Amino acid sequence: METARTRPSHRGSTVIRSARFEDVPEVLRIIARAVEEGCAHHYDRSQRRAVVQSYGSHLFVEALERFELVVAEKDDRLVGAAQLDPADGRLRALFVDDTHQGRGVGGALLAEVEARAIRRGLGRLHGAMALNAVPFYARHGFRRCAGPSQLTGRVLVPVVAMEKPLGAHLTR
Repeated sequence: METARTRPSHRGSTVIRSARFEDVPEVLRIIARAVEEGCAHHYDRSQRRAVVQSYGSHLFVEALERFELVVAEKDDRLVGAAQLDPADGRLRALFVDDTHQGRGVGGALLAEVEARAIRRGLGRLHGAMALNAVPFYARHGFRRCAGPSQLTGRVLVPVVAMEKPLGAHLTR
């Protein structure tokens, strides 16, 4: 019997499922393409590189830790990924391959992350959103909130702290 964590959910022709460790290299490719193409007008080359390197240096380990990584498949090909910290409802990542952006993949991933957060009894989703993604999150009910305005590291990357209350849908 499949659990809620492993049961694929269908969103049209997109299948959303829990990621497997062997998916990580393809997820990293999606992140690199999405950042390079989707963020080009908002971040310079060094900022984009810093974001990709940050995920590249942590995602393999995080795939085995407490974070929930889900992927989107279309025609048996990974086209997106999202990562939730179920301890506090932080949306750690949501990326869609540049060739599939604007086709509902991000919305399907976000819906799955929200459903997982609600099942865990979380009252909100929140995260540090890339500048180019703020309109996407706003369309899906996120609003600006207090939080970091940049990711720190060797290169500063401006972000917008956003959150979405889930309380009205909370079930345990």
